[in-house]
Amino acid sequence: MNKKLKAPFPYFGGKSRVASMVWERFGDTKNYVEPFCGSCAVLLGRPAWPEGEVRYETVNDKDCMIANFWRAVKYAPDAVAEHADWPVNEADLHARNRWLIGQRESLYDALVADPE
Repeated sequence: MNKKLKAPFPYFGGKSRVASMVWERFGDTKNYVEPFCGSCAVLLGRPAWPEGEVRYETVNDKDCMIANFWRAVKYAPDAVAEHADWPVNEADLHARNRWLIGQRESLYDALVADPE
């Protein structure tokens, strides 16, 4: 059974609608690099490959925010859920975005210094 995977969040410029067309053109690549990762829509839309075979997948994330999200989901899922369980409103959206962008440099340094 080929389970469909979907990003856990919407992403501006996401490629989920075209993922199947991308894979039709690429075919079954042994090494896939997701440029402009965003929500990983193309990678998550990758068709299954034969069991026992190896494939390599790399996602690119220039500003570290995607790495930060996925590490947070892995290492602190309850904290992520707590922050996500809030009605979206404009003031909070701007405040959280400004705070996060203000942390980008120190966050990047921390993320590349330690994988956990």
